[in-house]
Amino acid sequence: MKFNHIQYFLILTILFYSCGVEEEIDESSYSNETTFGIRHDRSLSEYETIAANSDPNKPDFSSVISFSYSLDGSSNHDYVASGVLIDSEWILTAGHNFYDTQSQNNPALVSGISVKVGNNPNNPDSIVTVSELVFHPTWLDGQQGIEHANDLCLVKLTVPITGITPAILFSTNSEQLNEEVWHCGFGVYSDQPGQDSNLDSNKHAIQNILDRIETGFETSVGGIIYSGGLLAFDFDNPSGTINSLGDDLVNEDESILGLGSSSPICLNFEGTTVTGDSGGPLFLKDNGVWKVVGILSGGAVDPINNYIDGDYGDISIYTQVSSVYNWINSTIN
Repeated sequence: MKFNHIQYFLILTILFYSCGVEEEIDESSYSNETTFGIRHDRSLSEYETIAANSDPNKPDFSSVISFSYSLDGSSNHDYVASGVLIDSEWILTAGHNFYDTQSQNNPALVSGISVKVGNNPNNPDSIVTVSELVFHPTWLDGQQGIEHANDLCLVKLTVPITGITPAILFSTNSEQLNEEVWHCGFGVYSDQPGQDSNLDSNKHAIQNILDRIETGFETSVGGIIYSGGLLAFDFDNPSGTINSLGDDLVNEDESILGLGSSSPICLNFEGTTVTGDSGGPLFLKDNGVWKVVGILSGGAVDPINNYIDGDYGDISIYTQVSSVYNWINSTIN
């Protein structure tokens, strides 16, 4: 979609006041936009600062943790993932972080998993070990496609994590479309310019708008039926020319998310999710309280023409927490 000069000015004006922009953004940088995970005209450190600092207008991101692990249970940790503390002894994350039937014959061993608390996984506030992995029942049964809406795992800790307030979960399907959301995780930016490839990436938070809520998914095992739902948002570019959930190209993954619209307006700290963010929480306000509305499952394949992973147009897909709240609650209590 293209805009004339008046429309373009109005979009920028709306963005300025709705997001509280405190500095001017160089419009000349909008030509040939390309990026990875975050706006091309911002630095990763800005997104890391948001995740590390306390702001009453944003979620409390202290409950977001980092996993480092090896699938074979060894001390050679080759994988990074994200999760969120929902009880002093329990973390909620994505099932595929520890068991993906396309690449594993069995779930990861708990002996190879470490939980790192804090904003810098290279110098964590503390490291906690894991005693048990509890996967969504139908995830263990091999039903692992996006359309199953069950990509979840509960991680029980060997000792409680104290000093951090666990995140609150959406317990009812009261989510609203077109509302501000924040994702937080430890996505891997180590290979990007200006980063140290030998270090794990710090915690960062990105802002977006909830574009899709799709419910009614069902899986079953042992005669028991489990409900599920999906949430999604797209990564819009500042010039408003890329809006993958609002364009005419609808691929297989997008069709699973159902019909809908999407605003082309790029938010002040617009972003998308990248490798390492899997299992991280999506926060949405519910009656003035920030709660976890979704857990990152993955992204849509080729949402736009000439798509590059992590670039504008990327679509992030989450498992809807409220649709599986009863399973979560019955497991940890």
